[in-house]
Amino acid sequence: MKKAYAIIIRNGLILLVRRPGMPIWDLPGGDLLSNEKERDGMRRLIKEMLSFESTVEDLIGIYTKEYHEEITYVYKVQETVSQSPMESQDYAAFNFFDIHNLPLNIFPDRHRQIRDYLTGRYPVRWRFKRNTWLVRIEKFINKRKK
Repeated sequence: MKKAYAIIIRNGLILLVRRPGMPIWDLPGGDLLSNEKERDGMRRLIKEMLSFESTVEDLIGIYTKEYHEEITYVYKVQETVSQSPMESQDYAAFNFFDIHNLPLNIFPDRHRQIRDYLTGRYPVRWRFKRNTWLVRIEKFINKRKK
C-alpha cells in the first residue's frame, strides 16, 4: 500500500491535521489509489481533503517500515494561491504550528519526516525499525490472552 503526506508551510508554520476520533496530530495526506503516480495522488489528496489547489514541489523522503508493507512518500507542497481558505470533511481539526515546537501528540513517524525536511538534504530513504517497547507489549498481551 502506498501513502503520501504533505509538508505545507505558511508564514513559517507547518500545517497539521487531526482525524475524527483520533487525538493525534498528523501531516495531511493518506492512501494513494492503486495505479496512481505519487505526485498526482498527493495533489488529489490535498484537493479532496483540504479543498485547495496545490503544487507538489520536492520529495522529502520515501519511508518504509520493517513490519509493514506500506511505502510512505512525503512531499513539500505549496499552495497554488497563497493563504488559501481550507475546508475539510475528512479532518476534525487543522491548525498551523511552529515547526520547531510541535505538539506532543503528533504521529510518531512524522517527527523524523519533519526533521528530514528541516535539514534541507533530501530526498532521503528511511526504514523505520520495529519499536522494542511495542514488541514487549504485544508479547505481554498475547501471554495474557492464553
